[in-house]
Amino acid sequence: MPEQTQTEKPKPCCVCKPEKEARDQCLLINGQESGKCDDMITQYKKCMKGYGFDI
Repeated sequence: MPEQTQTEKPKPCCVCKPEKEARDQCLLINGQESGKCDDMITQYKKCMKGYGFDI
């Protein structure tokens, strides 16, 4: 069995799924310009950054 190193990270599609779903649903209903989804977008970005993705 190959040993995983700390430099390996999961694929972006496989992490932060609840945050991504909430963000996408909010944007679909309210639109990006409404500003109503800013907190969800920030939470998603913070989650992704925790996995090493800078979006």
